[in-house]
Amino acid sequence: MITIKTPATSANLGAGFDCLGIALKLYNIFQIEKYDHNFLENVDEEYNNDNNLFLRAYRLGCETIGKYDPIHVIFDCHIPISRGLGSSASFIIGGLIAASVLHNNILSEAEIYRLACSIEGHPDNIAPCLYGGLCAGMKIDEKHFSSHKLPIHKDWKYTALVPDVEISTEETRAALPDHYARTEVATAISNAILTSQALQESNLPLLLAATHDIVHEPYRKKLIPNFEIIQQIVKEDTDGILLISGSGSTCLCIAKKELSTAARLKIASLPNHWQCLQLDIAYHGTEIER
Repeated sequence: MITIKTPATSANLGAGFDCLGIALKLYNIFQIEKYDHNFLENVDEEYNNDNNLFLRAYRLGCETIGKYDPIHVIFDCHIPISRGLGSSASFIIGGLIAASVLHNNILSEAEIYRLACSIEGHPDNIAPCLYGGLCAGMKIDEKHFSSHKLPIHKDWKYTALVPDVEISTEETRAALPDHYARTEVATAISNAILTSQALQESNLPLLLAATHDIVHEPYRKKLIPNFEIIQQIVKEDTDGILLISGSGSTCLCIAKKELSTAARLKIASLPNHWQCLQLDIAYHGTEIER
């Protein structure tokens, strides 16, 4: 069987709304082979059907290629669902790559990226999941997307703080305003540019200033229990920044030092069973093992 490993991703990174994302070493793993019928193994019953996102992406890949073979997939999934760590991007990329590798690698990376974005609707998780590292993605129109891999300094430490709380992307998008003032848009643009620069330079003061988001975090943080308490714990313990990962409920700490055991215990003691996951960057994105 062929093995496909797709990494978790954290999108937005504060000011980079719907465009910036980073890949992290927490993986969904899919073992695949052609089969005489579709057989999804080790999948929760609610996802073991034709609407499974991996299978939907696989079908789209096959339709694009012009060939369809049923598939046997063994799922070994470690990215939590509906937590803001790019689980949907992971399944979409996995399914599309499965379609390609089972048909002589006929789809290019660029084609896989385009198809994946067409399913997801925005590129901020898709680009780092496929390419790895820190990426900026752009939606040109409904059928065309662009991406660029950005340099990032290796000094940063990343801790994903994951509560036992599901938040849907639809719910968090509904919490956002329909319009923003011109001055807010200008600030948001400069913050996004300087966030990527701070991550490249390992410039913590610049990162703290640039990730002060005005587009989504002020509205979404209200949906995340104890966000401000955890934000204060992170600030006092690491001098770093706490950001909402994607649309939440996971939060991402970026700092120059790891979160201490004492701070982890404080966070774990809060309601909603918070997990603290120290993660490295997945520089290579999705990996294929034959």
